[in-house]
Amino acid sequence: MKAMNGTALAWGGVVSAGVLWGGAALVAQRLIEGGLSPWSLALARFALGLPLLWWWHLRADSDSSARWRDLSPRQRALMLGTGLAMALNVSCWFQGIAHLGAALPTVISICCAPVLVALVSVLRGYEPLSRRMVVALTLALVGVALVVAPAGNWQLAPGHAAGLAWSFASAALYAAVVLCNARMPASVSTVTASTWGMTAAAVCMAVIAGVQGITWPADGAAWLGVGYTGVISTSVAYLAFAWGARRLSPTAAVVGTLVEPLVAALLAWLLWAEPMLPRQWLGALLLGLAMALLARRARTSIAT
Repeated sequence: MKAMNGTALAWGGVVSAGVLWGGAALVAQRLIEGGLSPWSLALARFALGLPLLWWWHLRADSDSSARWRDLSPRQRALMLGTGLAMALNVSCWFQGIAHLGAALPTVISICCAPVLVALVSVLRGYEPLSRRMVVALTLALVGVALVVAPAGNWQLAPGHAAGLAWSFASAALYAAVVLCNARMPASVSTVTASTWGMTAAAVCMAVIAGVQGITWPADGAAWLGVGYTGVISTSVAYLAFAWGARRLSPTAAVVGTLVEPLVAALLAWLLWAEPMLPRQWLGALLLGLAMALLARRARTSIAT
């Protein structure tokens, strides 16, 4: 019973993170349309939430194992690598939003990541290639094709191809974040790993944004949006995700965040009349079926 409750809480953590990230996609779109560059928004997203994470880290992790000098080289590399992957993942995601709007890049980034995680697991020998996985991967690939196909024909509108490239890059980097979290040693607390990873992400984005040129929010409402993306949808959401991801398999963890594209698409439809085409909804359904198969497979692995 205790294990089942722990698993339920872990699913709650990753699903809650997905909901917060889905709302952040819409906020990011409006901020970018208001003149804030994707690189500057990514920098703000990681930097603004750092004080909260460091406060949690210093309060919760008084044990000596939380200190940087006491961490092993592998632990340090995992935390810093996770942070760099987070920074580049969010940057690519924001670039996709700048080209395509909020819904499509979010669907691609989140829904393709479970497929990539499953493929890496097979190639690395973490789990065997089963019939269920083959069916799930086939459904996912067909679903992605339906979702990303431009309206009318394959003559891409200006910016469409670039938007797709940024979105798929975000998916690959998101898969890397999931796999790094899954391999994080249990001796390193979630708060410690999140704090150091977010610090690495902020430093990475400071360098990139400094080279690209930093832009600033235009008004008070934009500052509120930036604050939301930095504190709520990054620090709080990522901490919840990292905590849950450690207690689930990599595939299960990434499946739990599939509510993100649903939240983004529904909010875009309800608030800003940004509908998806029928075939894109069909593609999303196929992706959902693929993820359901992977989730069932993940639950079976946990049970055994």
